Amino acid sequence: MARRALILIKRHVSRIQLPATATHPCFCTAISAPAYNRAMRSRILLAACLLGGALSAPAQSYGTRLDGHPLATLAPAGSKAVVLYFIATDCPVSNRTLPEMLRVRNEFRSRGVAFWFVYPNTTETLAGVRNHALSYNTGSNTILDPTGSLVALTHARVTPEAVVLIPRGSAWKTVYAGRIDDRYVRLGLARPQATQHFAEQAVSELLSGKPVQPAVGTPVGCAIINPKAPLMNSESMGRTQMGGSQQ
Repeated sequence: MARRALILIKRHVSRIQLPATATHPCFCTAISAPAYNRAMRSRILLAACLLGGALSAPAQSYGTRLDGHPLATLAPAGSKAVVLYFIATDCPVSNRTLPEMLRVRNEFRSRGVAFWFVYPNTTETLAGVRNHALSYNTGSNTILDPTGSLVALTHARVTPEAVVLIPRGSAWKTVYAGRIDDRYVRLGLARPQATQHFAEQAVSELLSGKPVQPAVGTPVGCAIINPKAPLMNSESMGRTQMGGSQQ
């Protein structure tokens, strides 16, 4: 569409002709028609190029939805917050923490909080994520982040990890980033049940107008495989070290 508009503009520009002399609209001085024609054509073509660039510029995308279409916005207007859960199909810690993520989502999603389950690893496939989302009931708010848009925005390092964002005009402010709960003390050592629920606490404090407490401890899980991901630390490992997909 943009290309067709440019072609039509160029055709009209080529037909611009003026009398032998013309008055410059800015300086009220007489100039020759050829010079004026050249100046006008240059300006119109410049405007056409700028218009073409605007029309053809790709829309912002936060990732790929399960239907294969790009995600253009994280939350509808008026949303109070957005929670991003970074997860993976083949990370045992992530899979074992998913019930807690779903519980927190069910608690707050009717209170103006949008939840997204984000698969940031470049090794993920759309078919694999669809099957995983169906198995764990994450719903339609599930996206892949192969280009690292959300990883770069949040600096997420590990799956599982929670990030709570609030809108600031056209940008986002991170108010919490870290562990979902304290079930995992370190890799290979987990409590039978979590005693602290950090993601739930952060969202609750935010909605209550209280200061959101900073993250406690380092996220435990599998390092994110994405060029935009920060370097992993001692509390995260690659999938070959963690073993295969486990529930």
